[in-house]
Amino acid sequence: ITEEGKPFDGDDPVFSLGHRNVQGLAFDDNDQLWASEFGSQTWDELNRIRQGNNYGWPSVEGRGDQREFTNPAAVWGTDEASPSGLAFADGSLWMASLRGARLWEIPVNGTKVGTPRAHFTNEYGRLRAVVRAPDGNLWLATSNTDGRGEVREGDDRILVVRP
Repeated sequence: ITEEGKPFDGDDPVFSLGHRNVQGLAFDDNDQLWASEFGSQTWDELNRIRQGNNYGWPSVEGRGDQREFTNPAAVWGTDEASPSGLAFADGSLWMASLRGARLWEIPVNGTKVGTPRAHFTNEYGRLRAVVRAPDGNLWLATSNTDGRGEVREGDDRILVVRP
């Protein structure tokens, strides 16, 4: 690692660093890699991952606005997110949330994101995973029987969502 905290060029297997707890990875239509990431106490993050960048952990949680670190594309308080799975479909990233118990839709415009919109808030409990199905729909998995959620009739389940 360089003095600036970045990976050396060449054959280094480290693509990026400064991550606390990445839960989901997804590529968008432009082959950009995005990551949903658990914060510690204050902020959860959505990061656009670029080779050689340092995302700040453990020095920064959320936006640090420090030259040596890359700010997240979006942040949430841990009570709104605790992000898990991440998928890309129809121009948006879709982020499942455990503690936040909702599915976030985050519009992607090039390298920027638009205003996130919450779906299914508290309707199905903790949401663990989201993937794009071969038919274009999203499959969303609940996670209420893991000892941390409130078990509901029929849990756990896989839901089909049209983006």
